[in-house]
Amino acid sequence: MGVAVAQDIPLPREAQIGPRPFYLVDKMKDGPLKTQLSQCTGPFHKTAFSIAHRGAPLQFPEHSRESYLAAARMGAGVIECDVTFTKDRQLVCRHSQCD
Repeated sequence: MGVAVAQDIPLPREAQIGPRPFYLVDKMKDGPLKTQLSQCTGPFHKTAFSIAHRGAPLQFPEHSRESYLAAARMGAGVIECDVTFTKDRQLVCRHSQCD
């Protein structure tokens, strides 16, 4: 059997968030924030106001190709990758351990 390549997988028409966010909300202590987040059940849709910080870090390592692809597939309109230029025009990753 061949291995599926990420680019060969079609993007869904609707945004998909997977089970991880719901799992995290379920594990929260009872309170107003948990109640409010529990009401976010969809349907979800792609929007330019959905920002994926460092990709999809709850599902893949931050700043990885897989994380960025997952964020796009789940409907993120913007993928914020914390990369910036220094004064000498070198690219650096911000918010990392070596920042």
